[in-house]
Amino acid sequence: MNHKALLLAAILGSGLFVLTGQQPTPSGVFTSAQAEAGRAAYERTCGKCHTPTLLGRKGDAGELPPIGSLSASYQKFIGPRGFVAPLAGKVFIDRWGGKTAGELIARFQETVDDPYFQFEDMNDETTVNITAYVLQVNGAKAGTQPLTRTTAAIVRSLTSDPQR
Repeated sequence: MNHKALLLAAILGSGLFVLTGQQPTPSGVFTSAQAEAGRAAYERTCGKCHTPTLLGRKGDAGELPPIGSLSASYQKFIGPRGFVAPLAGKVFIDRWGGKTAGELIARFQETVDDPYFQFEDMNDETTVNITAYVLQVNGAKAGTQPLTRTTAAIVRSLTSDPQR
């Protein structure tokens, strides 16, 4: 009888060890309202350079919106190569996946605060909302917890394919 109890205890103990070793997927760190507000703000601002698909620009002919349709300051920023980094996909996750959502917000804020762009209707909340939208496009799921500048969740852990 002692052998059976010992075996049962060993099996249960090993199961607990396996369960505690797994990393839980963080629940949603932004709300759907934040992501929707971020989508609208992105389309009005960031999407002009990073494109509506968030895949950036490679300088290829036919990329939309056409660079020639943008303001002179945007054209100058994009430059003759026509390259703008993607905000979605493997390249984005490779670059930002190991950082926190708060660090991503801080980086976006640097661009928003750049007087070169002079974005209209941009404030701290708008930058947070755009970040929520970018996370959503990369596969993160909305929840009940609002995204904040101090959100410590790692970007890769939030996306649909954390192995990217």
